[in-house]
Amino acid sequence: MAREHSAQRQALLAAAVPVFAERGLRGATIRGIARRAGVNSALLYYYFRDKEGLFAEAVRFVLGGFLAHLDARRPAPRGARPRLAWLVDGIFGYYTAHPERMRLMITALDLHPELIGRALKAFLRGRRLAPLEVLAAGVRRGELRRAHPLEFWWSILSLCLFSLLLQPVVRRLKLPGRPPAAGGLAARREQILDLLEHGCASQRSAT
Repeated sequence: MAREHSAQRQALLAAAVPVFAERGLRGATIRGIARRAGVNSALLYYYFRDKEGLFAEAVRFVLGGFLAHLDARRPAPRGARPRLAWLVDGIFGYYTAHPERMRLMITALDLHPELIGRALKAFLRGRRLAPLEVLAAGVRRGELRRAHPLEFWWSILSLCLFSLLLQPVVRRLKLPGRPPAAGGLAARREQILDLLEHGCASQRSAT
């Protein structure tokens, strides 16, 4: 247990996140991660099985921090749009604070979905997750359509992450009659909320 909470292990994890986010599992090197952490490369094998083991732990570290970030923002407001905005703002806020962590999550979702699945399953075991509770409450109150909260959550998360991933592309687009600044995060937030409210809100809530 002491090994899991050691400062050197945490330094390796913190250094691994931006390296994996930038280079992926294949492109990252043990030497590069250790150099960024300011420790000897041999320590990686002491705390983690290998580079793949470190990558899996980095994914769990990011996912755990993300879920803790959402949990710390409770309680969520009532109403379909405020409830959805609470979730979208949580995702965008975590991205703004930790862009490299979200890039790693996007990379893992794209190339290593089994790691995300295993990590999420572990977090679901014996623990209440804020996004699922917030969405389940919306369904119970008739604010959101009747669906499993996990289905709603995947749709919200995937829409937000894909939008954030496309931001560098959108900034370079020259759309007719639209200034480049109009494609910022604030505008994307409102567009996403409009789409989510249309697709997720119950008819009773929408009227």
